[in-house]
Amino acid sequence: MVLYIIGLGLADEKDITLRGLEAIRSSSRVYLEAYTSILMLSNTSALEKLWGKPVIMAHRETVELEADDIIRDCKDGNVSFCVVGDPLSATTHTDLILRAKASGATVRVVHNASIMTAIASSGLQPYNFGQTVSVPFAQVDSWLPRIAENLQHGMHTLVLGDIKVREQSEEDMARGIQRYQPPRYMLIPQLIEKLLSASEAHSQGLAKSSLPVAPILSAQNTLAVALCRMGAESEGIYAGTLAELHALAAATPEEARAEEEADDADELASEAELDKRRAQRAEERAHTAFGAPLHSLVIVGSRIHDMEARYAGQYKVTGSRWDDVAREVYGCRD
Repeated sequence: MVLYIIGLGLADEKDITLRGLEAIRSSSRVYLEAYTSILMLSNTSALEKLWGKPVIMAHRETVELEADDIIRDCKDGNVSFCVVGDPLSATTHTDLILRAKASGATVRVVHNASIMTAIASSGLQPYNFGQTVSVPFAQVDSWLPRIAENLQHGMHTLVLGDIKVREQSEEDMARGIQRYQPPRYMLIPQLIEKLLSASEAHSQGLAKSSLPVAPILSAQNTLAVALCRMGAESEGIYAGTLAELHALAAATPEEARAEEEADDADELASEAELDKRRAQRAEERAHTAFGAPLHSLVIVGSRIHDMEARYAGQYKVTGSRWDDVAREVYGCRD
């Protein structure tokens, strides 16, 4: 019997390949990996209707702690393990394959489109990309040196925002309560804030021990392309400097003043409640500017080709300095 590792594509149930669909319909058990990404426009009911099979949700703990059970199922019939995007973009799935092969199971991989291939829609060519990085909600910046290395070699960087779909609060974990928080998806403004904050902190840290060092990223002179809901009919691509993209979701001076006055007038609200309220407003503005998740960002490297700059430039936001920065900072020709 066979363990199929199947890519589902980017957006909805229709993105599966015919080969993948045939494999699923031949399987006695069908798992849907549900933590490295999401199908933006589908739910399990839509998948089950198309596939003609019940779907078993495979959360992180299922895959990492109960992989032997998935592999053991192959002894009695074909098993399909379905992954949003391409199935080999996450190391968790390569581990499952290695363990399955070690047990003697036959493994077949059915590839599909992922954000790794959809980046080409920006006009930036995949062969000009360096290492991909993931930026978590947690306050860590171990990903920053990878961006710096890419930029040092003139390469573009695909930056993936964090996804939290089965997150427990520290309080619930301490009490042993199995209760999950609402899903969270990092959006473009928050992603840019983390990038610039980490870059500035890194620069200041070096300046304390040596000569002043320019930040790795510049709000005004680093070009970037936001990739939103790639593969969906509502996909959005936005090009500009980091500052310009961030400003798309910023409150107007009038909005900021009105919100501050409303917060000040609410004397009963705690600071935690006010912070939550501000975060909600920021999320709503991000959704208005960039649409619903999933969001990714490409940081443009200095080896950008003139044709790449022109193609990506068709997505520049209103009033963007994209062409000027591409010419004056990146050395592109008109």
